[in-house]
Amino acid sequence: MAELDIALENRYVRDLAWACFSPPILNTPALADDNHNVDNCGLGLTPKRRDWLHALDRDPTPLIAHLKRKQHSRLGLYFEHLWHFFLAQDPDVTFTAHNLAVREQGRTLGEFDCLYFCHHRQRHFHLELAVKYFLGHGSPTADSPSHWHQWLGPNCRDRLDLKVNHMMQKQSRLADQPAARRALSGLGIDQVTAEVEIKGWLFTAAENGLSAPHAFNQARSLCDWLKIGALENHLGKQDWSSLGVLPRLQWLAPAHRDDIERHTPEEFLAALSTHFASSSRPLLVAAFDEQALEQARFFVTADNWPDPGSG
Repeated sequence: MAELDIALENRYVRDLAWACFSPPILNTPALADDNHNVDNCGLGLTPKRRDWLHALDRDPTPLIAHLKRKQHSRLGLYFEHLWHFFLAQDPDVTFTAHNLAVREQGRTLGEFDCLYFCHHRQRHFHLELAVKYFLGHGSPTADSPSHWHQWLGPNCRDRLDLKVNHMMQKQSRLADQPAARRALSGLGIDQVTAEVEIKGWLFTAAENGLSAPHAFNQARSLCDWLKIGALENHLGKQDWSSLGVLPRLQWLAPAHRDDIERHTPEEFLAALSTHFASSSRPLLVAAFDEQALEQARFFVTADNWPDPGSG
């Protein structure tokens, strides 16, 4: 779970660091076509930003006050608000606007997630953000990447191919619209460079799972998912000290210590068996070592997932 090498105690600061500086799940340039070059976000974890995060970890009051201004019932909004805090605080950036809607003749064409000016690169950027979780489903193909359409959201309503196509073909191209250019001009912006940053996790079946899809970031690793009927056997192969279900708003940074309620493997198996006896909702699980630091995370689904009604 050490995909972001910075030790932070406060959960909200860890979420902030993970949201803004962990490796994305996809390499955006590999998604772009010849006529539309798009990169990942170019704001990396510099030593100065690392020091800022450590200072914030010692006193997270400004971040917590920022988050309290809006209720975060949806993970995507929480993720975006973390980004807004970073872009507004960072001295190398002028944060121009967020969620700027573009309308024409009473119809909304889209919105700019984030607009900022980078003082180092001396350019305005249009940054599109997403945080997504997909489970690989289907038969693996030897020696070749899996297909994007084989990666489904836990509720079966999302699909990786649909998300990628929407972000690359529509959202990141918003500035091509005349109405969007007029909206940008109103902010004093003549031209923007598009960036797309897709964070999250991909989960492959614990047994005979799919390989990573095209453009998967090799700085990341695939996690597992399994059906409830296979959970007991799976837990028997591990040496985890405790496990717990991650609430949706804690799906970002790896958890540790008192972030969530933890149980022994035996208690946890019983609790999940009870859950799936009356519900088909997939659960995201964190596994901890003896120091109560997250060592792995995996989804557990109903035995009939992804059949209709199992999400």
